[in-house]
This record gives sequence, C-alpha cells and structure tokens, in this order.
Amino acid sequence: MTRPSYIAGYGYRAYKHYVRFLNNHIMYRRIYYLNKENIPALGEPCMIVSNHQNCANDPLNLLLGLENKSHPFIIARGNVFSWHPLITKFFLWLGMLPAFRLEYDGEEKLKNNEETIRVSGGKMLEGNRLIMYPEGGHQNKRWLGDFSFGYTRLAFQTAESDSFQHDIKILPSAHHYSNYFGLQADVMIQFGTPISLQPYYELYKQKPRTAQREVNHLVRKQIESMMLDIRDLEHYTELDWLRESEWGTIYCQKKLLNPAFLPDKLQADKQLIEQMTDADTETYSLIKDIQAEEQLLCIDENDLKKPQNLIVVLFSLFAQLLLLPLWIVSLYPNGIHYGVPKLFLRTDPMFENSWTLIIPVVVGIPFFFLLTLLICGLAWGWWWQSALWMLLAIYPGSLFAWYEWCWMRSTWHQLRMLTHKKAVSALQEKRHNLFEKLKITLKI
Repeated sequence: MTRPSYIAGYGYRAYKHYVRFLNNHIMYRRIYYLNKENIPALGEPCMIVSNHQNCANDPLNLLLGLENKSHPFIIARGNVFSWHPLITKFFLWLGMLPAFRLEYDGEEKLKNNEETIRVSGGKMLEGNRLIMYPEGGHQNKRWLGDFSFGYTRLAFQTAESDSFQHDIKILPSAHHYSNYFGLQADVMIQFGTPISLQPYYELYKQKPRTAQREVNHLVRKQIESMMLDIRDLEHYTELDWLRESEWGTIYCQKKLLNPAFLPDKLQADKQLIEQMTDADTETYSLIKDIQAEEQLLCIDENDLKKPQNLIVVLFSLFAQLLLLPLWIVSLYPNGIHYGVPKLFLRTDPMFENSWTLIIPVVVGIPFFFLLTLLICGLAWGWWWQSALWMLLAIYPGSLFAWYEWCWMRSTWHQLRMLTHKKAVSALQEKRHNLFEKLKITLKI
C-alpha cells in the first residue's frame, strides 16, 4: 500500500524527534500549544498562516506542534536555497519550498515562484499542511506588519486548479515569546478558527481580488487578536520595557492573572498596552530616564528585584569559583553553539536564536559527537564509552553551561549595584515614582 505524501517517512519522523528534544528541553523552558483541536484533520487541504516574530524558530515551533507523522511544507526565503546544493537538498527534504522576492533575489528569479505555487498547491491538495508567513520576513518588534496577498492568491489558485472540488481551509495562528534572545524562554503558539474558502469560490470567479481581500481581513483580524501587537512604534521601546519590568508583573497580578503562565502574561500585556494610550509625555520621559540609567549601570530589571546582600554575592562568587572547572568543560562544545552566532548577527539580532538552535542541531552536535568519538577511539580505544558520554552530556551540559553563565552575569550585576549604591538608590526612587504614577493613570 502506497503511503500518502502527507504521512512522513520514518527518517523524517526520527529527525523530528531529535530536533523536538533539543528545541523543547534545551532551547525553551516551556512551550504552550493552545486550541490544537482547531487544526483540520490530517489529509484535509490546509494552509496555516501566522505572524512572523523570530526567524526560523517560528516555523520550527509550529511544525513540532503538529502530529509527528505529518509532513508539513513551509514557504521560505528563496535566497537560502543558493548556499550549497547539499543544503538545498536538505531543505527540500525537510519540506521547505522557495519564495523569491525582488529585494532579495532580483527580478529574474521572480518567475520561479510560479513553480513554487504549483508544487505547494499540489502538496496541499494531496493533504499536506502548508505553512506561510504573509508578512514576508520576520519583524524586529512585537507588532504585525503588512500582509502580502501571495498566500490568498496561492490558496485560491490551488482551488481553481482542482476546479474548486476541494474546500481549502486557512488556519490563522500566532507566536508569542517571553524573550526572543537566549535559552530557556517560554513560547506560545495559538491556533485560531479555520476559515473555509468554499463560501468565497463564486466571488473569486467574478472578483478574485475582492475575495482575497475579504479572506485576508478575516485572517489578519484573528492573528491580531492572538498576539501582542504594539502599534505605537514611537513609544515601542518604553512600552516593551514596561511590560517586562516589575510593573508588568504587578499589573498582571492585579488583574488576577499569573505572570509565570505565558498565556496569562500575554493577556495582561495586551490590556496594559491598550491602557497606556492614556499615559502622558512625562510618563514616557521617566521610563526613558530609567532605561538609560539601567544601561549606564549595566544592570536590568531582574537585578533590581533581588535584595542587595554582600554575603550572598560573596557566597555566589565562591561557589562559581568552585564550579569554574566544570563550567569550562561544559563549554565544549556549548560555548561554540551559544557564542558563535553573536559574532555574525550584529546587523539583525532576530536571527540569533535561530542560529543558536540551527548550528547545534544541524552541524554542531553531529560534528562534535563524531570528533569526540574519533579522538577518544583512536587515542584510548574508548569508542562506546565516549559515545555514551556525549549522548548523556548533551542535555545537562547544555543547561549547565547556560545557567552558570546567567548566574555569573547576575552576580556581576549585583556586585555593580553594591559598588554604586547611591546611583541604584536614586534609580529605585525613580522606579517607585513611576509605579505610583502608573497606579493613578491606569487606575490600579
């Protein structure tokens, strides 16, 4: 019996298990999938459309939330398919299909999009899920950019190529991250209500652009409702700082929500951003001053929440000194995995976490596993021992390297606060004044 194309092969499933383990246990602390019951049944033509916040992490987190036996396809930037023929084959095996854009690939490549539309449409009709990001590229802020109609055009053209026999469904979804950068953050993927294109087929035959506009309006409206969409870009930095500050936690608790539970925190953040439309210029100026002073002191909001205690700091320094040899050992190969991306992504930090995940998964872990096996095997004959050690060390070693670094960084910040008590005291006073002012403005 022939396996349907939407059912993944065993090699793909095994690779997905490998990636899921690293993503769900090392890259992120908690992953929330909301309303998965809204996903159309496997085998039904479906396009999943989402906001784009965090480069490759977005489609990866989304497809890892689908059934392991499913083989979704993803429309990706066409220029990544020109890196190397082997990389291109790997991308195609994963289910990535190229979308060429004028600003990245040039006008001569745009004609190749017709082939992508044909192939991806055929995959949908065969029952595969197709993942698309109508913003075109990832954003560098928590807001929803403009949508291209490419996804609606593809969906309706696919239905038309099949004489409108199948009901194509578009499923809106949204990503939300507690933090874009670094490991062990929380991420949430929420699914909306599927939108059937069947009621729009007759309109599309007469007025294709009108049908696309109506569907796009419904899709965008759902995505906006599921994400944090900060439209006030003039005060974006201040608003984003505020929701992540201690005030954001206080506000969430005042709304009887749990700030440690990402769905609750998102709900509170949306209400906070909406209420901040009543804030005056003085409030934003005060936030800017606090931000500037925190940067000058090389500290952040998390440091200010902790009590300043010299004995605790000295104990931390002593414990870190004892653990230093173990931390140095853990840097092989984690220091390369975590550190290398920062050297090459200064122009677009939104790529940072994607490379932090991609480099270890695709290259780093397999390479260093084989290298360690070869060196230990040839030098001492420790073939199976070194293989077992590497396998067992991946999870605890990665987390230890990261959390020890965070602890060292936090201790350094606490030490700076103790040596700059006067400046910290003035900063705390400003924060207190800000929070009191916000209580009045927001009626908390």
